[in-house]
Amino acid sequence: MSEVVCPRRALLAGAGLTMLLAACGENPPPTAPSPSQNTGSGNGDGSLVKAADVPVGGGVVTADNVLVLQLTAGTFTAFSAVCPHQNFRLSPPDPQGLITCVAHQSHFKAADGSRVDGPAPSGLSPIAVQVVDGRVRRVG
Repeated sequence: MSEVVCPRRALLAGAGLTMLLAACGENPPPTAPSPSQNTGSGNGDGSLVKAADVPVGGGVVTADNVLVLQLTAGTFTAFSAVCPHQNFRLSPPDPQGLITCVAHQSHFKAADGSRVDGPAPSGLSPIAVQVVDGRVRRVG
């Protein structure tokens, strides 16, 4: 009867590959925002954030996973703050107007949410907003 010998390296490599495949099997939830990004109340009336808390030329990510932008003074827009690639939370735009997914480096234009590059299959989903009583609220 012949014996099958399994070299130690092959055994360790197989175990490592198994762990890697298990780790890649699930889409992770959106990452938690940093405290400077996390604003908003989600209080049921569509209110996302105080208009005064959204910097001119930038934006904030709310607790409701909405990226609220004020690229020019007094004009507010919003997009889903979840990357369409693998559901990681996006960062507010940089000074050049690019929104980045830090997980896999997809980039989007802050002006219209369109995809610039990276593995994301599409641009960002727009969210209709308006300012009411000093708060940015979802419309509809």
